[in-house]
Amino acid sequence: MFIQQLISPDIPVLKPEDSGENALHLFQELSLTHLPLVDNKDYKALISEADVLDWEHPEQALGRAPFLHYSPIVHAHLHPYEAARLLVQQDLDVLPVIEESNSQYIGAVSRAGLLEYMVSHSGVDKPGGIVVLEMKPVDYSLSEITRICESSDVTVTNVQVFSYPDQEKIEVVLKTNTLELQSLVASFDRYEYQIKEVFAELKSQEGMLERYQSLMHYINM
Repeated sequence: MFIQQLISPDIPVLKPEDSGENALHLFQELSLTHLPLVDNKDYKALISEADVLDWEHPEQALGRAPFLHYSPIVHAHLHPYEAARLLVQQDLDVLPVIEESNSQYIGAVSRAGLLEYMVSHSGVDKPGGIVVLEMKPVDYSLSEITRICESSDVTVTNVQVFSYPDQEKIEVVLKTNTLELQSLVASFDRYEYQIKEVFAELKSQEGMLERYQSLMHYINM
C-alpha cells in the first residue's frame, strides 16, 4: 500500500487568485483547518485557517498573503504510516502528496482517511480481546509471545509496543481473535509475564484479574 492510494478526492485545492474570504468559506464548509495552495500542478503552500483568520486583508488574493512559507509534504511512493507520523507531529488534518520525480502535486490525504485505513488494516476492528503486558525492553520477544499465544489457541491480530521516556518498562498490547482469554492469561502467568490489563468479556475479565491479583498478592507476601 502506497500513500497515493489513499488520496482523498474530496479535498479541494486553493488557487493563488482565490481570496482569503473564499478560503475561510471552504474551511467552514468542509470542517477542515488546512488546505493546499496549488498553482496548476505546482504546490505552493499549506494554508491554515488560523493564518487566514489573522490576516489583515482576507479580501485579497491568497497569492499575496504573507504566510506562504509553510509547505509540508509526503511523497506518493511512501507507506501510509509516514503520512500518519507527519500529520500527528505537525498537528495537521490534511497533508499534500507530491510526486517525487517531478515534485508536482497529485492530491492530499486526510487524517480521517488515514485513521480509517489504519483501523481497517490493523485488525483492531475485528472482535476479540486485548491483553496488555508490561516488561523491560530487553525481555521483549515477539516470537516467544506469539508462541505462548498459539499454545493457548489464540491468534494475535495486532501488536503495539509503547515506551515512555520516564519509565524503564514498555507496554506490549496484544489484540487477539477471541474474548476467551483465561487460558492465555494463565500461560503468560506461568512464563512470569507481568499482565497489566485484560480487556475481554466482563465476567471472564473480572475473574481473570481477580485470580491474577490474588496470586500476585500471595507471591509478594
